[in-house]
Amino acid sequence: MKLQTAPYRLLTIPLLFVLMTAGDGASAQSISSSAHATREIGRTTEKEVNIVLTSAFGSVTITRGEAGKILIAEPSPDADTRAISITYSVRNRVGYLEIALGEESDGKGSSGNWNVQRGTWNLEFCDAIPLSFDIELGLGNGNFDLSGLQVKDFTLSSGASDVAMNFDEKNSALIERMSIESGVSKFDGRNLGNANFRRFRFSGGVGTYYLDFGGNLTREADIDIDVGLGVLTMIVPNRVGARLLYEKSWVSRLDCDKGFRPISDVEYMTDNYNDTDGRVNIRIESGLGSVRVIRE
Repeated sequence: MKLQTAPYRLLTIPLLFVLMTAGDGASAQSISSSAHATREIGRTTEKEVNIVLTSAFGSVTITRGEAGKILIAEPSPDADTRAISITYSVRNRVGYLEIALGEESDGKGSSGNWNVQRGTWNLEFCDAIPLSFDIELGLGNGNFDLSGLQVKDFTLSSGASDVAMNFDEKNSALIERMSIESGVSKFDGRNLGNANFRRFRFSGGVGTYYLDFGGNLTREADIDIDVGLGVLTMIVPNRVGARLLYEKSWVSRLDCDKGFRPISDVEYMTDNYNDTDGRVNIRIESGLGSVRVIRE
């Protein structure tokens, strides 16, 4: 997902935004800022919102917010409130929101001095309309509780970050493709079966990864896993039928629960695969890593 370029320039002021109405059916919405640097964007005529979030440093949390607010962004007491930039516009009833946390201070490229963001930014998003997320994390932590949100698309790329994600409620929107890339990091996903995806892709570099597909999975879905030097634990609930294809390597290891019976040297299947509406087709490729698949 790529943020589309608006046919006009958005004026960004760090603490208070006053944005003018543009032509051709497009409008730039006002972003208010309170005395303690909380930012808010009120909802108008949007029927969905595309969100691009980048964080160079620090910690980010995402939770369910209010129906009447597109965004409430609140810093922790120790957060650097200078290191946030927000732009927002609405075109044809689609909102385009861009949030940047942590930015370079002197404009000299990679050789410059970085304004390192400390503390945590707590981001609350509207729960009344579909949301598409494109998230990029650098160095820090992410805590994403997507329960109760209407997630339409989700893409995450994390570098040296620890990320926790959960869907404790069934996602009312359908995610056609959910993609997560985790570099030198840790990823912990819980109740991912509630995400309501057609296809789930996970790519891990060096780290420890936990993927729990618990929840209410009622459709057939595809799961693609690619792990380099990482250690992956995957939970597939007993009520979910599963077919697993594993591309073997002499330097990798696969450990499957006895609920999976071998069909061939590279294929495993659960006995209930053809008897349930909720089933997954899993493909796993591992380099020097270790993979364990658990039924519970």
